[in-house]
Amino acid sequence: MTGAGAPDGLVAGLLAEYGRALRGYFRRATGGGDVADDLVQEVFVRVAAASYEPQGRARAWLFTIAHNVLVQHLRRQPRQTVALHERHEPALPAPQDLRAALDQALQQLPDLDRHVFLLSELGGLTYAEIAASCDLTHASVRSRIFRARLALRERLLPPTAPQVGRLRSSTDDDR
Repeated sequence: MTGAGAPDGLVAGLLAEYGRALRGYFRRATGGGDVADDLVQEVFVRVAAASYEPQGRARAWLFTIAHNVLVQHLRRQPRQTVALHERHEPALPAPQDLRAALDQALQQLPDLDRHVFLLSELGGLTYAEIAASCDLTHASVRSRIFRARLALRERLLPPTAPQVGRLRSSTDDDR
């Protein structure tokens, strides 16, 4: 690459290592493969234009860029209303039905809660990294992830499912 910006080798290496994770993050956040591909491409266009010094975690840096790209994308999109479907008989749905139900449940979350949840679950970022990339406090990240998990559980489990105790995160302290 000529001029300022990240070297081609660095961009190619980051794409090879994190491209799939970013696509998964965008696919879950937007519900679409083509849109996800476009957003991944936008992330790497920005990476190529940036002057990145490989210090710290590249993953956190990339997901910060991804979060910003996603926020800009969502701001350009008109709000869509999602119809709530009646709950169905408690049976084991096919994997593609589970994926569709999860995608729909994720779309019903507030934008920031969904992004924070996806950064944690798909991006593998720590609460501190998410807080830094989204300009939130650690406590806010923790509560948003808790609310997202609770909402997803309520939307995905049948009404006859047994109630379980407090949701626990892998980062919670053992008590």
